[in-house]
Amino acid sequence: MKIIPWSKPHLNNKDRKYLNKAFDSTWISDGRYVRDFEKKIQKNTNRKFAIATSSGTTAIHLAYLSLGLKRNDEIVIPAYGYMACANIAKLMNLKVIFCDVDVGSYCASLKNIKEVISKKTKAVVVINTYGNMSENLKISNFLKKKKIYFIEDAAESLGSKISNIASGKFGDISTFSFHATKNVTTGEGGMILTDNPKLQKKIKLFRSHGVDKARYKHLVYGHNFRMSNLLASIGYSQSKRINSINKQKVNLYQLYLKYLNLDKINLQDFFNNKKIVPWTFAFTLKKGFDVKKLSLFLLRNKIESRNGFYSPGRLSLYKIKRNLYKASDFLSANVICLPFYLELKEKNIKYICSKINSFLNN
Repeated sequence: MKIIPWSKPHLNNKDRKYLNKAFDSTWISDGRYVRDFEKKIQKNTNRKFAIATSSGTTAIHLAYLSLGLKRNDEIVIPAYGYMACANIAKLMNLKVIFCDVDVGSYCASLKNIKEVISKKTKAVVVINTYGNMSENLKISNFLKKKKIYFIEDAAESLGSKISNIASGKFGDISTFSFHATKNVTTGEGGMILTDNPKLQKKIKLFRSHGVDKARYKHLVYGHNFRMSNLLASIGYSQSKRINSINKQKVNLYQLYLKYLNLDKINLQDFFNNKKIVPWTFAFTLKKGFDVKKLSLFLLRNKIESRNGFYSPGRLSLYKIKRNLYKASDFLSANVICLPFYLELKEKNIKYICSKINSFLNN
């Protein structure tokens, strides 16, 4: 039996067709598919502007640059989630203030944010971890009153909605990732979105070496954060079937719910007023069970799983004491993520769940 991988990109003949068109056009750096892909994501999120980038991480970097964040500016970032936002902030010498997250949703709540913001806070980042969203609408309204920038890291949540508002619509700026593990993928790649025309101009300027209209004339210290036309052609192709992809992801989640013994696990909390498109199937075990032992047990049975993200309290480079952010440290040590990709069959999920159930019943 071959190992069941944790993730696997889904590429089909239509993706290949658009890739070949981009290749044959000889426009392999910039080109029409960059624009077409941007328009698809812009329409999907109801944003005014969408700008393609080379990765989700460079989209975050562009967000900080375009908002004018500079050395020692204070920025609040959740202590659980992929650490790209914090890493880039540190590289820019911003002052990172971590906030804890809600142990059920895995996302920062308004309460979590209120506990750490100060008069010096210039920006707040929320991370839509594993496709989930917390109180983004409340957070957005609160930060507007405080005149604090709001950045939505929606890397894992394309297609999710809260109060019928799409992820990627919240905040002064929002970002997506199209890494190989994401629901819509270009291999590498990202997108930065805003409704502010001034921010859009700054984003485009920093994205392309600080050059605007006059060739070779640098107006700011820019970088090259652009997406290639080849990658954009794959993203455009996949974005044309985004509703189908989202539906399949939700169906996979439901199959896990059908076959797993839910009495002995704690699921990530997707609140009732949301339409969540899961990025993975994540949970923690109830007391008496060891997540590391479960992970090793699954691997012996040809099933790959993933651990939770490392919280700053469990990373030596951040020099933060353990349990300062209790929920984040708990999730970091106890979350397990199961295989979750479009080619996963019901029989595969049934097999995975049977192994987990047998582990939990011993």
